Amino acid sequence: MAAAGEGTPSSRGPRRDPPRRPPRNGHGKLLFKDGSYYEGAFVDGEITGEGRRHWAWSGDTFSGQFVLGEPQGYGVMEYKAGGCYEGEVSHGMREGHGFLVDRDGQVYQGSFHDNKRHGPGQMLFQNGDKYDGDWVRDRRQGHGVLRCADGSTYKL
Repeated sequence: MAAAGEGTPSSRGPRRDPPRRPPRNGHGKLLFKDGSYYEGAFVDGEITGEGRRHWAWSGDTFSGQFVLGEPQGYGVMEYKAGGCYEGEVSHGMREGHGFLVDRDGQVYQGSFHDNKRHGPGQMLFQNGDKYDGDWVRDRRQGHGVLRCADGSTYKL
């Protein structure tokens, strides 16, 4: 016969649940130590498929497609500082065609490369001016047309 208290739950200290792991396959939620989280699809224990990721350090949130933990494919990024992006992403960066609204309300629709406006695109500025033309590394460059809010037009 065992001594009193031996083998009972109270004698072993508080009960501890094993650490929660993401599901091998299916839908789940993964919480990170810094307060970030991912909720969505998992394949072979990896963040892959449709989901939503929130980064605590920036406050930004991405909803869309993921491959091996990174935004990849198509989705929507909402920026805590203001503005949002909807479009194609590669390795977590804007890449391909997309629609960007910055925190000042300016709107760009067009091509992106390496997270920057790059290639053909249209920009509607806060003052009402509109540029339709080429962009290189986030700057208007090359051929384009600038239509100003005052009615004047410049062909570049």
